Amino acid sequence: MTPTGTILVGHMSEGKVVEYDQTGKEVWSVKAEHAWQALRLKNGNTLISGDASKYVREVNPQGETVWELTQADVPDIKLGNIQAANRLANGNTVICNWIAGNNDTKQWPGTVQVFEVNPAKQVVWALSEWKDPDLGPATSIQLLDEPGTPEAMDQQR
Repeated sequence: MTPTGTILVGHMSEGKVVEYDQTGKEVWSVKAEHAWQALRLKNGNTLISGDASKYVREVNPQGETVWELTQADVPDIKLGNIQAANRLANGNTVICNWIAGNNDTKQWPGTVQVFEVNPAKQVVWALSEWKDPDLGPATSIQLLDEPGTPEAMDQQR
């Protein structure tokens, strides 16, 4: 749900994100292959994660891409399915890299499950924990130290 009470829905198989009002009427949409998640940011833009298309994209209200991260931007991290993405108060983005789309579980260890990038797409940190404990594939993450109140919609996740 957005701060204005509309609902953003990623339609994975339809290749788009749609914003609906409370009556179910479409008020905005943007083309987005394999859209897993869509979040309205404080600046009015929308952050979209692209699951099997392996991207995180920020689009403005006109639907234009203003920031995007793809495999080319993080060559040292093998991207699987990009599911949850969270924009932090400092402008960085935390990305969940769900590697379980690869059915060969022997290839999972060593892959990165969650990572953070700054606006210049430089990796700040990366989590790869497959042993002691095995955290498994990461679809989402809960950020406990991010300032703000989720109920007041002042967090961008």
